[in-house]
Amino acid sequence: MRVLLINQFYPPDIAPTGQALDDLARTLRARGHEVDVLCSRRSYDGSARYPASDERDGVRVHRVAAPLRDPRGLAGRIADQLAFLALGLARALRLPRPDLMLALTTPPFVGSLAKALARLRGGAHAHWVMDVYPDVLAASGILAPHTRTFRTLAALMRWQLGGASRVIALGPFMARRIEPYSTQPPAPVALWGEDGPGVDAEQDAQRLRQERGWRPDEIVFLYSGHMGLAHRVDVFLTAAQRLGARGPRWAFAGGGQRRREVEAFAASHAEVRVQVLPYVQRESLRASLASADVHLASLASGWQGLVVPSKVQAAFGVGRPVLFVGPSDSEIAAWVVESQGGWVVAEGDVNGLLAAVEQACDPQQRAQRGARALAYARERFDRSRNCERLVSLLEGE
Repeated sequence: MRVLLINQFYPPDIAPTGQALDDLARTLRARGHEVDVLCSRRSYDGSARYPASDERDGVRVHRVAAPLRDPRGLAGRIADQLAFLALGLARALRLPRPDLMLALTTPPFVGSLAKALARLRGGAHAHWVMDVYPDVLAASGILAPHTRTFRTLAALMRWQLGGASRVIALGPFMARRIEPYSTQPPAPVALWGEDGPGVDAEQDAQRLRQERGWRPDEIVFLYSGHMGLAHRVDVFLTAAQRLGARGPRWAFAGGGQRRREVEAFAASHAEVRVQVLPYVQRESLRASLASADVHLASLASGWQGLVVPSKVQAAFGVGRPVLFVGPSDSEIAAWVVESQGGWVVAEGDVNGLLAAVEQACDPQQRAQRGARALAYARERFDRSRNCERLVSLLEGE
């Protein structure tokens, strides 16, 4: 097949959706398919512009202009996303006709571009759902579910998924949230983490610990990745404040709206062992993940199945246990419980979190749960196996 992959971000950009799409693109190429990618020239964090076109390992990348230099605020983001859809449609119409168009959900309704192209040029369209819209807008408080705008966007979601050859979710809870919009049962396929631990990864991790000022004997709890509205950081900060200097180090590496909460807390609580770090480039991510002793993950109530953060896959992939705070009816909680690779704490339960932290400070507990996490990752979150599963679904198997 000739496949067109559509997402606003793609490597060398650091956006997680683009990184996952890159893995899928490589697998498609390895299976003999021709692959084009349609994305934006602007980077995920807005700090860079990429070439209008290039080729990465046989994958042809076509980038459209980003006319808004700094799209801040809700209005700016909407304008930026609409510009990507319009310019993307014009660019896609000049490309060779694909047999299949696969759209992610960055921007939210980019699936409508794949559906429109299928109508205009023929071919099939498929959807890899990373965030369930418009429900995400309701969960974030931007739109109320009973409004006309919400109902219009829900109709758009049903239209773009209607008649799709495949709709792929990130897990079973997400699949159930997509079902009202889809004409076929969504197929759940979990994302994956980085390559597993090894001697080189552990050596790189130790060097990184030194660079970050972490002592060899101190215990580090790491929150790695996006800190968006779907996540909670306040409960971790409260626990850090309770434990103070006698507790572990709490490191937060990444970006998003919640990052400002962490920065403000760290600035006003110098006595608490909280450290804020930037996003980590992919070539250094495995070492960064392995540098921590325990990983932190969270999900706010109401977001179950709407997003599925890949922090568990990332941590499990390097043999580190996860301390998750959030609802039990979510993919993350289910994976942590099933694997016995960490701890699950109810949202807002600071005392429960402190009890879990105490257990996680026991080296034997960490070793046992980390080993279970790694075994589970090799079974459920293997990059090669899950990418092959995705390609098989797209091929119609």
